Amino acid sequence: MSDSGKDRIGNRRLWIVSVLAVVLILGIEASKKVQKDPKLEYKLASARRAQEAFDAIKRERLRLGISIDRKNDPNETGLIGAEYTDLTSSLGSLSAKRTSTNPNFAGVILEMLFKAGVKAGDPVAVSFSGSFPALNVAVLSAAYVLELEPVIISSLGASMYGANHPRLTWLDMERVLRGKGIFPYASEAASLGGVLETKGGMDGQGIHMGLDAIRRNGVTYIREEGSGTLKDDVERRLAIFDKALSGRKPAVFINVGGNLVSLGSCPESYALPTGFVSKVITSDHPKRGVIFRMSERGIPVIHLLNIKSIAVRYGLPIDPIPLPPVPSGRVMKPQRYSFGIALSGLILLSIILVATTGQKPRISRSMKRMSRIFSEVLGK
Repeated sequence: MSDSGKDRIGNRRLWIVSVLAVVLILGIEASKKVQKDPKLEYKLASARRAQEAFDAIKRERLRLGISIDRKNDPNETGLIGAEYTDLTSSLGSLSAKRTSTNPNFAGVILEMLFKAGVKAGDPVAVSFSGSFPALNVAVLSAAYVLELEPVIISSLGASMYGANHPRLTWLDMERVLRGKGIFPYASEAASLGGVLETKGGMDGQGIHMGLDAIRRNGVTYIREEGSGTLKDDVERRLAIFDKALSGRKPAVFINVGGNLVSLGSCPESYALPTGFVSKVITSDHPKRGVIFRMSERGIPVIHLLNIKSIAVRYGLPIDPIPLPPVPSGRVMKPQRYSFGIALSGLILLSIILVATTGQKPRISRSMKRMSRIFSEVLGK
């Protein structure tokens, strides 16, 4: 038989194996069943509390006469800020901000808190920025449902599309939610925020607006001026946490956004993983941030940045229009594959590969690769 004839037979066999593989994978997908989740009640409660808080913020925004830009905020959440104001401290992703407005993110954070091993009544140290007000709310929702005691330090500045309206900063949102009885929490202290070598990364007008917001919300001001004072700024924040915690060790440190004092300016800050981190990579850099210093104390970290990757990890959609209902996403409706069906599919596909190719070295490599894939799928 000519080489072209052998190629045709080989291609035909490859197509047959490919079709059978797709059929088997679809069968395995169809075998998934919703797994009973003992934490689901808490996740539902936290997501619903977050939605209640979102609605309260939207009502306050409309009461203040701050219009909602339906182009930037098609779901009309009221949680998406302007592209730029005098309180804008850095660049930001609009799709990431819209992704964060999914109330099911509160369930994601609650899942992370369970991984951290928190218990009712535990103190937690929290760093908020104005960049992701929806995630700030999600954190407070999870803390409320789990009856935790958060000690909060906030940064007023916000990246693009964050809480950057001068009359509705994150501190204003926090005060409104407290006034409505949705949360009992208030920031222990606040800085202007920002990442540049200036007072908070803002110009003179932005500094004035930020200081005004800190004063009207009755929060202690922390003066931070960028990389030049970073080492002292980190020490100051740690001291504030220590004093407010009265010597208790926080069960977890939660950081939302890319605040300079939280991350620091060491090379290792660029390699920080996001989500729940049981142990942060070590650094001896003098300008390492609060995240590193907390981890050095044996405190686990929840680092909420690179939001779209976290959404994918927990089965939440990217930039959804409309927003999904509660509950939605793999984190809220965990599913489990049938191990028997998946194993049977692996064996059957292996037999087909052997029968159609007869090339043992290649089959051996294929088997190893498929075993890795199935192990990942099944979570074994």
